[in-house]
Amino acid sequence: MDKKQQKMMLDLHRLMEAANLKTKEDYECFAREMTGKTIPEFDKEALSKEEQAQDLVYQASEVDDVLEADRLIFQAFLLDPDCVEAYEYLAGVAGSPMLSLMLFRNGFTAARKKLGEKYFKENKGHFWGLHETRPFMRCMQGYADALYLVGQAEAALDVYFEMLELNPNDNQGVRDQASLHCLELNRLDDFEKLATKYPGGITAFYLFNKVFYSFLKEGDSETSRALLAEARVRNKHVPMLLMSRKELPPLSDTYSLGEKSEAVYYATFARPIWQAKLGSISWLEKIYQKR
Repeated sequence: MDKKQQKMMLDLHRLMEAANLKTKEDYECFAREMTGKTIPEFDKEALSKEEQAQDLVYQASEVDDVLEADRLIFQAFLLDPDCVEAYEYLAGVAGSPMLSLMLFRNGFTAARKKLGEKYFKENKGHFWGLHETRPFMRCMQGYADALYLVGQAEAALDVYFEMLELNPNDNQGVRDQASLHCLELNRLDDFEKLATKYPGGITAFYLFNKVFYSFLKEGDSETSRALLAEARVRNKHVPMLLMSRKELPPLSDTYSLGEKSEAVYYATFARPIWQAKLGSISWLEKIYQKR
């Protein structure tokens, strides 16, 4: 979800809160009234300082002038020193993974302070579905990604698992990275738990992670080969990208299932791990050299 969509969802959430919806009928009536209408933005005077700070961050994400963006972020912090979205913004434009890590950590720490420990206990399992938790969850994901980039794969995996406890629906798709890091770290039992909890995937990430798991556990078995054949039917481009030593194409903002764009997405994260596991690439090469 890009920043414009995030802002639209924020405005919709504010509108729903202002409507004081209580019952199922209230929500249905609200949905009918909003059908075909543009979600309005609130006047500054109607917003709290925290909400004004949020809007300044979204304004900063829309401007091309770096100094103007910095000015808006500074104003946001003046209004709300614990502005989670401002920390998230700064982490996203930081010049190094370590700086991103620290800023994302500041962001989710501020969010946890705002929400309170009682909120966490009462709403565990429903995060992301509750709009006010989304900045926290985005900072958690950014923090985990940054941990991995600075060489802390075990710590990153622990954060992904915490996110899945808070949001079992996994709207952010962190189970893909979590599964891959389980394989990288030889935590095959944890991979099996994730595969049981989230079965039936059709993405390259899901299918080729299953292949990788089978090879790590059984080697060149009938099961491994069958899973590889099944995965290749879904996306024929992945094996060649995993075996290649050439630089991968840059990631695009979106990808299509079964297309090379999806294969590039998977290989960007998975190829270094496949190539680091002794025998995995030679196994692929042995199979595809016979074709």
